[in-house]
Amino acid sequence: MPPIDLNRIERLLILKVSSMGDLVHASPVAAALKRAFPHLQIGWIAEDRHAGVLADSPRIDRLHIIPHRVLREHPFGHMAWQTVLRLARELRAERYQVALDLQGLLKSAIWGVLGGIPLRYGAHRMRELTPLLLRRIPIPDRPDRHVVQQYLDAARWLGAPCEFPDLYTTPEDADAPEPPVEFPLSVPDEAHRQVACKLAQLGADSARLISMNPSAGRPWKRWRIENFAELSDRIEAEWGIPVVFVGGPGDKPLEEQLARLKRRPLRSLIGRTSLKEAMAVVQRSAVHVCGDTGTAHIAAAFRVPVVALYGPTSPDRTGPYGQRARALTKRACCTACPPNRCIRKECLQWITVDEVLTAVEALVKK
Repeated sequence: MPPIDLNRIERLLILKVSSMGDLVHASPVAAALKRAFPHLQIGWIAEDRHAGVLADSPRIDRLHIIPHRVLREHPFGHMAWQTVLRLARELRAERYQVALDLQGLLKSAIWGVLGGIPLRYGAHRMRELTPLLLRRIPIPDRPDRHVVQQYLDAARWLGAPCEFPDLYTTPEDADAPEPPVEFPLSVPDEAHRQVACKLAQLGADSARLISMNPSAGRPWKRWRIENFAELSDRIEAEWGIPVVFVGGPGDKPLEEQLARLKRRPLRSLIGRTSLKEAMAVVQRSAVHVCGDTGTAHIAAAFRVPVVALYGPTSPDRTGPYGQRARALTKRACCTACPPNRCIRKECLQWITVDEVLTAVEALVKK
């Protein structure tokens, strides 16, 4: 039995501040808690560069936004201190009784302290100074298990059943290693309308499209841009399905490279959409192709087929949830690096265009 009864708790704050894919992976915790305890007011605190993925969630009552750049660039400046004080007051005004840290870092745990939250629990690989700030939830760390289920273990410990039988489509779903769960993400109608207009301008407003995201948070998570150019050309030439690239404003150099490398006209919304609009593009895709990045997990949350390209990181643990068979990786072929640590970070580039094309073809020709 957990030491607290959430039936007697009114307000709970989830501490998970980054990154986008991690927020998506952790979001079923809010869904599980809200299903089990409908009276519970659930807040979430996250950095502004990622928080938008959770905006308008039907399972989150209040989203607190951390101005990441202000705190990172001038951590001891006047503006940073004003920001911290403002957020602390904002959190304290909500009178949260329980904080659930799903990140295990000082940058997440500190907000439970600043928010004056009396009961603070840590549930995910507690590092840095977090053991001094949080009570550890006694659940095992299982690297071989998908991180979504590891996060849900915290909700289970708090008394929430984490099975979602209303989402099962076959009897086998109940016993699957990654059974269906609720990802409480939302895309407003206005974002869908804006995307429809933008796709029409690109000549990609047909019933089917394939979206691609050539970017990722770290260089060694990015498949060569030449490969994305060739893959998109071949899909359009051989199958007549439009390919639309998505990405943020910082990915403009990738767009420029694609324009130079592609033999066919480039259809790109890189830097031309809001986050919600990018989510809408992914949601309406027949297939999404990307590396180990946030849009892979957004696609999986919307049950859009995703061909995800993985290098050193493990798709068993952090791949698109429920779509492990579609994640391509060559990590097991590497003999130069030890099993538990990647040194050369080159195995992602061993994945060929032909292999990805075959994976995509199996999905579009079903």
